[in-house]
Amino acid sequence: MNVCANCFNDYELKRFIVSNSSEKGKCDYCGDSCLTDLIDVDELLDFFAEFIKIYKIDEYGVHLFDIIQNDWNLFSDKQDNYRFIADILSKIDNEIKYPTDKVSYVEEINECVSYWEVLKEDIKWKKRFLPDIDKLIDELGWDSYFTRTITLPQDKPLYRARLHYSGDQKEYKIADMGCPERTKATAGRANPQGIPYLYLSQSTETTLYEIRAAFLDEVSVGTFKIKRDVSIVLVDFTEPPAAFLNIGEIIQYTKSMFLRKVISSDLSLPLRRFDSEIEYIPTQFICEFIKHFTGGDGIIFNSSLHTGGKNIVLFEQDKIECVSVCLHRVKPAP
Repeated sequence: MNVCANCFNDYELKRFIVSNSSEKGKCDYCGDSCLTDLIDVDELLDFFAEFIKIYKIDEYGVHLFDIIQNDWNLFSDKQDNYRFIADILSKIDNEIKYPTDKVSYVEEINECVSYWEVLKEDIKWKKRFLPDIDKLIDELGWDSYFTRTITLPQDKPLYRARLHYSGDQKEYKIADMGCPERTKATAGRANPQGIPYLYLSQSTETTLYEIRAAFLDEVSVGTFKIKRDVSIVLVDFTEPPAAFLNIGEIIQYTKSMFLRKVISSDLSLPLRRFDSEIEYIPTQFICEFIKHFTGGDGIIFNSSLHTGGKNIVLFEQDKIECVSVCLHRVKPAP
């Protein structure tokens, strides 16, 4: 049986198929007949044999073909997903035999990721300042799960918005667009009270969503640029899953991916007026953990308020500067 790159969404897997294809023709799965690059399914057995090992049979779990597609977006078509996995399972030695077998992740992965919920309750209600760091590092290896980073392009502008609380205000001064003074820094999702971080977005539109600017609100938007000859390294919470690229360390990678995913979800939660500052403590802790153990300049994560938008938190603002401020009046979406 031959499969083509068009059957998959995983970029590295698609590239492997194209670069290792020795023939062109009609795919046995998606039916693409445009002389596409083909590869024998057997050439993918090693990858999928390792990949399937991250799952175990669980009568209360999810169908294998559903969990793969929902969590990894591996296949471009659900029907092709089912047929392909059925063929793979018939060729490898594993307790999982059918795409409809109910599965969950192996305990090693579940324990690592679910400990985030345990830690949240612990530092909110039991021992806030002395959490079990030894467990996080020695047992769970969390210090190695935040090493996936990106370096911001030198010429990439970033934005911060500040809402005006009275009409006919002039735009804020450049000096007023950075971090607040530490004596005035209130607690946020990432920073504790008294330790200011700089919250930025990759687009003006995203930063307006983040401050919940409403129709006719007046807003100052500052444009920030990285200072010359410096770099900003961010721990990445936006990385899409890449199973094929990480197959040699799939267990470790899966832990890292899902741990960053659940933490990113909490980081992205919008702040509400009636939220207790206690709710911020877990994400404040994880930012402090990242700052200490990775040496990164900050984090990047997806916006929950603006689809496709990305937010950035810088632990220090010394590598970036505000270069201009513009006054915006919010208009209705077209």
